[in-house]
Amino acid sequence: MTYIALTIGPIYKTLNSAKKTRDLWGGSYLFSYIMKKIIEEFDAKKFVVPYTGGEIFEKHQGVGLFHDRFIFESKKGDKELLEKAIDNVLSTLAKNMDNLDEEFLKNYLQISCVEKRVEEGENIILKLTPYLNAKELFFKVSQYDKNLLLERLQKNNSFLKREGFGTNRGFPTLPEIALHDVFKNNKEMKKFILSKIKDDDEFSVYEDGEVKEKKIIKPYHKYIAIVHADGDNMGQVVQNLSTQTEFKNFSKKLFNYCSTSHKLIKAYGGETIFAGGDDLLFFAPVVNGDRTIFNLINIISKCFDKRFKEENQKIKDNDKDKAKQATLSFGLSITYHKFPLYEALERSRDLLGSVKDMGSKNNIAFTTIKHSGQSFGGVFPKNNKNLYKQFLALTSNISGKEGADNFLHSLHHKIYSYRVVFERVASSEQKLKNFFDNYFNEQEHKQYKLFFEALIAFINGVYNDKSIDKKLELVYATLRFVKFIKGDKS
Repeated sequence: MTYIALTIGPIYKTLNSAKKTRDLWGGSYLFSYIMKKIIEEFDAKKFVVPYTGGEIFEKHQGVGLFHDRFIFESKKGDKELLEKAIDNVLSTLAKNMDNLDEEFLKNYLQISCVEKRVEEGENIILKLTPYLNAKELFFKVSQYDKNLLLERLQKNNSFLKREGFGTNRGFPTLPEIALHDVFKNNKEMKKFILSKIKDDDEFSVYEDGEVKEKKIIKPYHKYIAIVHADGDNMGQVVQNLSTQTEFKNFSKKLFNYCSTSHKLIKAYGGETIFAGGDDLLFFAPVVNGDRTIFNLINIISKCFDKRFKEENQKIKDNDKDKAKQATLSFGLSITYHKFPLYEALERSRDLLGSVKDMGSKNNIAFTTIKHSGQSFGGVFPKNNKNLYKQFLALTSNISGKEGADNFLHSLHHKIYSYRVVFERVASSEQKLKNFFDNYFNEQEHKQYKLFFEALIAFINGVYNDKSIDKKLELVYATLRFVKFIKGDKS
């Protein structure tokens, strides 16, 4: 059989140029839109990837669900037809984007395709992927001084907004996302806040006198969570595929994972920038009611695990090695609103890259960058499900009452001051309890009884997990995160 494979870019170059969320979303949606329109021209073909059934072609989903590659079974003449289809799609797109220079658009976009024969028994994806990888290494050099596409996205991407959302309002500002828990049960407050968000300076809402008077903005509302997610060991899953039915089911599972994840992100109050293949990029509020961004990551992980349970069982049966199973790793950057968007994006992506390069997979690398420039973070192993459950319990087990900030500060300070003793007793639950009973035995500390129980269980779990290298750093980061979301000081 002969197959055609296509790749499109430059996605990260485009996203890194964005200064506002609408530019970022528009840049991402643009690539998905182009892939969608090209695939529509060949909808009768047998696609290996992506899945082209179900709701993937539905309008106004608010997110691009087509990733940056496709493969379909081809016949003689299809490559020429594909090249014509690409020209037609780009020509129409240029007109719809306020008559964007068509030659610039074709010059800027990196669209490459290959047509290869795949022998019976060969893995279609594994056979064609190296050719696409090689194509992506050869970038065209633009002859233009200005990025005309970025100018359109910044000034007016109303065409893409109508395509994505069915409205000219489009992608929300960062304050709208961060303040979701304020909006969800108070329509009047939402209307009031939206009236204060200026198009040329969305962050001025935080300094608005009337907004400050209402005392609704908490410290964490001035921060945004940026999350990159990517599948681990997906090559192992692909390696076990052989029939057209298996390839189709694999593509369908990836689509269902992306589609469901987008809905979960939306329900939490976040907004998806990209969802394609096993990749996710989204913005979300740090806190929504009694849940945090880590709760959202947990349910997205469960969604992924559920989709690939059958494939993981096959890997386990064949290799007897759980480390080779398909899992999901995350890079989470919690960033102050004034921090440059492209740097926050890059930090989240780098965090994901750092854990993807580690010997163990299925991790969350997280960092919080405070307005002062100070930061804290760590790496959390999701393989230890009990410990992750303890972590989630800990981050939601203390009320944000007055005085919580001082208590959490003193707790962190005490552990730091007596860290030598602390590290000696941390692996024993009883000795750890004695440590806290000794240093926190005042009457005012009794109200934190449940919190101490959750804290002791978590710390003990960290110090008994051999896969965690920087144990004290993870404990510090966790306590600082709790202080960040439950304290009353920024």
